[in-house]
Amino acid sequence: MTDPMTALDAAWNAIDDAEKKAAAIVEAARLEFGREIRRQRANGLKQAEIARHYGVERETIRRYQEAADIADGLKPARK
Repeated sequence: MTDPMTALDAAWNAIDDAEKKAAAIVEAARLEFGREIRRQRANGLKQAEIARHYGVERETIRRYQEAADIADGLKPARK
């Protein structure tokens, strides 16, 4: 007879793995959004306009771009 905890452990581990994969997908999407912000700002679009479009604070937009800039080596990580 199989230990019932073995099956539960497998199901629990599947949840943990799925959460890690989902977090990585979300992080990749956030970085790509930050990169697109960078591209559009280089074309003259203002952070305030982007923020207004998404109904968020300008600081939120700045942070998305900053995260992408750090990930891409364009800016040092904050300490």
